[in-house]
Amino acid sequence: MNAQNSEALAPIAFFAYRRPEHTKRTLEALAANALASESDLFIFSDGPRNEQAKEGVRAVREYIRTVKGFKSVTIREHEQNRGLAKSLISGITELCDRFGRVVVVEDDVLTSPYFLQFMHDGLEKYEDNEKVFSIGACWPLKPELGDNAAFFLNSFSVWGWATWKRAWDFYDYHAAGWEELLKNKRLAWDFDLEGKADATALLLSQVKDNIDTWDIQWGWVIYREKKLSLFPPYSLTKNIGFDSLGEHTTSPAGEYSMRNIDLSINNAITFPTQVELHQEKRAALGDFCYSDVKRRRGMSLRGLFWTFYRPLRRILLPVPYGITLRHNFRL
Repeated sequence: MNAQNSEALAPIAFFAYRRPEHTKRTLEALAANALASESDLFIFSDGPRNEQAKEGVRAVREYIRTVKGFKSVTIREHEQNRGLAKSLISGITELCDRFGRVVVVEDDVLTSPYFLQFMHDGLEKYEDNEKVFSIGACWPLKPELGDNAAFFLNSFSVWGWATWKRAWDFYDYHAAGWEELLKNKRLAWDFDLEGKADATALLLSQVKDNIDTWDIQWGWVIYREKKLSLFPPYSLTKNIGFDSLGEHTTSPAGEYSMRNIDLSINNAITFPTQVELHQEKRAALGDFCYSDVKRRRGMSLRGLFWTFYRPLRRILLPVPYGITLRHNFRL
């Protein structure tokens, strides 16, 4: 990987809420990146949702005012609670509009010392390639020995990622076109990694306002527009937020997706010569997601429903509107 000129480095959007220890660990890891001292850091601190959150928010804000190790640190503190989705969408949009590209990190994403380098190399290399919509950092599968090649999926990663304004301009919170997933069973099957994940159910749940999230819509945009995301051959981030303080990662079972991640790996990553979907990696990710679902649901009624329903997805309608099979796996 080749370092970029400091003027070309994308700003880092960091989103924090009420977890001071998580925030401290993630920002310290981020500051340990070789390019941190050349990067502008923007910290977005959301306001407390209720009385119980006030102390956590106060502690987070006390800490972020001491952060060092970056070219500059800009803090945005909101008095009112905006919620996870609104906070991230507005912050990413602001920096994309201002700088043309952005690196995004949430307060529970621990980064490898080589995270920023991969983000910026990818942003630079594919800046003008309209097929590429994002650069992801999390890959939950165990890396194959000798495989140092990055690859493309028509999926997304939100545990440390980057994008350009040209791509983010397509973002749509309301996920236009979601109705096609109800009408076209083959489309839903494919969007769900050949029936092995439940992205369709998650998107429908968001459309019905059952959850307040933003990331499944980004995944839908990438898939709908037939675009791609770059992934590393081994993970450069690890989620540490599987606790009761998380917004959407409250189950310890989510730690299952972190079991293969070693942030000390530093093999030289090569970039693909062709911008095209890597079918084998996509199939492997689907198998991983499905094994996670089966492992956690076991022989419960929901687990039995999933086990027997998934193979029938080729001939049945997608998950009925309103039924949520959502699990906590997020890349």
